[in-house]
Order: sequence, then C-alpha cells, then structure tokens
Amino acid sequence: MKILIDESQYNRIVSTLNEQNQVTTQPTCNENGCYGTYVGPEFTNNGDVAHQYSNTITKEVGKKLKELFKSGTYVKVDMDGIRMSTKGMGSGNVVYKVIIPFIGVSNECDAMTGFAHVGGWGHTPALSARKSEILSYIPSGKTQNQVVDNQLDVSDLTKTKEGLEEYWIQWRHRDYQSKCGAGQSKVAPKKSTQSTSNSQKKLVIRTADLSSFMEAIKSGTEGKTFDLKKSTADVDRFVANFVEDPNGTKVIKMVLAVSLPNKPCESCKSILTKNNARVVDEGTFEGGKREYNLIAIIS
Repeated sequence: MKILIDESQYNRIVSTLNEQNQVTTQPTCNENGCYGTYVGPEFTNNGDVAHQYSNTITKEVGKKLKELFKSGTYVKVDMDGIRMSTKGMGSGNVVYKVIIPFIGVSNECDAMTGFAHVGGWGHTPALSARKSEILSYIPSGKTQNQVVDNQLDVSDLTKTKEGLEEYWIQWRHRDYQSKCGAGQSKVAPKKSTQSTSNSQKKLVIRTADLSSFMEAIKSGTEGKTFDLKKSTADVDRFVANFVEDPNGTKVIKMVLAVSLPNKPCESCKSILTKNNARVVDEGTFEGGKREYNLIAIIS
C-alpha cells in the first residue's frame, strides 16, 4: 500500500517560505514520508549550503524509518516517488524542495531502516565510491558493517532541471533487522529494462494552444495506468509525454495547473486538497513568466 504525504500542506509551507524569503533547515516527517525546503544562498563560507540540505533531509529520513520500525509501522522509501526541484540555481539564491515519500510493507523484513544519498551539482554522483563507503564502514565497538547481507537498494538517478543529481540509498540496518538476513525477505531486484519496455506504451499529447492542451491532458489520460516518474510536460511546445505501464499507478486523470511565478497556485491547492493526488512534474513556461504543475489524481 502506497502512503502519500499531504502535498497541499507542503505547497502551502513552500509558498509561505518563498514570500518571506526564509531559510529553513528542519524537514517535516510523519508516517507518510519526509519533506522540506531550503530557501537561501547556494554558497556561503560553509560551502555549498544548498546542496548540504540533502544531508539534512537524509538524516531525518533515516531517523524516521527507525522510529516507525520500532513502533511496529513497517515502511520503506518509495524511491520512484522522490521529487526534487532547485529553482534559482545559478542566481545565488535557491529554493530547493525535496519530497521523500514512504510506502507501507507487510512485514518487518521488507521494511528499511537505513538511508543515505550521494549527489552533485552539475556532475554525475560518485555512486560506486559511496556504496563502498557504506559497506566498509564498521561502527566503533562493532565487528560488522550496518547493512544486512550487504544489500543496498539504490534509486534511479534523480535530477532537477537546474542540474542537481542524486542517488538515494536504503537498506535494512543490522541494529534493527539482524534477523532479516539470509533466508529471510530480501530487497526485491529491479525489473530488467527489457521486460519493462515490452509492457510499456508511450502516450504523446500535442495540441496547438494552451486551453486545448490542458483539456487534452485531462481527457487523454482518464482511467489509464502510468509510470508517473516518466510523466512530463513541455508547455511552451504544448507537448506532454506519458508512459503507460500495467505495473504503474492507476490514475483518474492528469491535470495541468498553471499560475504566475512565486505566487500560490490556487488551483493546485484545490486539486491536492480535495483528491488523492500528487505533483509529477513542474516547471516554468513563457520565458519564466508562468509556472505549471502536472498533477496526477490517483484512484
């Protein structure tokens, strides 16, 4: 069962931070996931402080996974549901938003209790080195590393349009799940690209103007099942790309909501508040004069 965070609440928090130009470093976590926003300079005397927010939210995710596990609530990070945006990168002031949702699992050995990341601005993260670092680290007083069976679950490369790249990594922590080793539940292997591509079908929506584009997205996606991570919109060209996947997420319909930049998206709030919905793509168009949110209303 997938558990989604309240994105309408998240968007209200982000809008307030943008208006006040505040810097926040404390993510919010609950049984549905963690989300947070850094608003401030890219660099200070302490280095690339904007990117360091990935460290901050990673730490909170790891703490929450352990807390939920100890309470008997078994979850893991929904790697495909992670969303990031880094508006303003290159301008000296960044709004870095990140959402890390959890997905419920049926037993303690399918849960995850360790979490990390590796990333970089404008360059591919050093994933192999980071994996080796995690697997070779033995805490003081211990004789083994923290990773049960040395199995790491690694996300696909997550990118923002401005150039932040991240891999997210989770595992079963030995201090909490030592009995979940060999012979117990394992991290499910990723599906092969070959088998996935055979079952997927690309859906392209293309129109001549904005109003017909918004309507075509609604009508053309009704009742279909998509790989939401591959749902994108190019509003300047009135082209949207979706990937139908029987193993994906069933949606009632997709909605394209547009607004003025740095203003609360009232239609977004309404959609997200009244429905089980999530933002799957966002960006600007008309040279940055307007913003869009592509939202999936989920059945």
